[in-house]
Amino acid sequence: MNLSRRTLIAATAATATLPATAAPRGRMRRIATEEGFSTPELIDAIDAYMATRGDEEPGLKAMIGGGKYPRWPRLLDPEVRLKDMARSGVDMQVIMVNSPGVQIFDPAQATELARSINERALTWMRRWPDKFAPLAAIAPQAPAQAAQELERAVRAGLKGAVVNSHTKGRYLDERDYWPIFEAAQALDVPIYIHPRDPAPPALPAYAARGLEGAVWGYAAETSLHILRLIMAGVFDTFPRLRIVIGHNGEAIPFYLDRIDNRYRVMHGGGLGPLKRSPATVFRENFWITTSGTNWSPAVRTCQEILGADRVLFAVDYPFEDEDDAVAKAAAIPMSRADAALFFHRNAERVFKLPAGGERAAPA
Repeated sequence: MNLSRRTLIAATAATATLPATAAPRGRMRRIATEEGFSTPELIDAIDAYMATRGDEEPGLKAMIGGGKYPRWPRLLDPEVRLKDMARSGVDMQVIMVNSPGVQIFDPAQATELARSINERALTWMRRWPDKFAPLAAIAPQAPAQAAQELERAVRAGLKGAVVNSHTKGRYLDERDYWPIFEAAQALDVPIYIHPRDPAPPALPAYAARGLEGAVWGYAAETSLHILRLIMAGVFDTFPRLRIVIGHNGEAIPFYLDRIDNRYRVMHGGGLGPLKRSPATVFRENFWITTSGTNWSPAVRTCQEILGADRVLFAVDYPFEDEDDAVAKAAAIPMSRADAALFFHRNAERVFKLPAGGERAAPA
């Protein structure tokens, strides 16, 4: 990607904004930042794939059992979603195609599906610009086309990209995939790395005790992916790359000190091939959301470790109860300034959303 093209992309990204929206009088704005959505066409394609090639995706096959991929209205119907948001008090959602996204398909089909998903997301955003801020679906198995689709989608107004962790057991630390990082850095948009089931070689160890899903496998899979990116030097090559991960950082914040300590031991007390320590990279290039994990002790610990400006509110809709998530998040003790960062200001900055004014509580 040459300099003139990078400049053009960055300029395009800077001008792609949504109208501002304010919270109802008496409370601050709430932006939920890891909210799943899908399309009927994608689910049809998943069903067709699993009917003929399901053995290639044992984790997904185990998740859906012998049936078809669920067609939940809350995944597919924006009107149902808007009613849920109005009831629970979520003002805006950062929406992204849920696992496995397009990553199980052959490159050509995956690329075509990603574009159709993004067109559907744009339709939602344009009709309800104060409610939905979509991330682009991309097909990592076709890296050059994925970078092009990310550029196209951001030009149209999408706010970054989502990757549902591994693609056929391969991870983004492999250099084949780095055109995606080059595009994201040039566009100055984040990539959200979302969980999926562990890669096939690792799956049996989790599945033997029912641990392959959200109870533990998702976090283990995604944290492995993140640490691979850091150790591969991705952020030395792309120092302005922004990555967002959910579920209170997939447990990485709680291990940051040990990760750094052991890494330095491995390299005689130094940094080895990295320019910054793993913990420094995590603190400078990553933001985390509280999807599915709005538990006060964990959220407050993450804010203490990373800073209040690195932790964003999320629900993990529709897989978590939105009412319960909002109630738990609202009950977390924090200053009003930190709460504003948590509920909306961090999201506005990371995803380049226009600030939606807070309104003072009535006297």
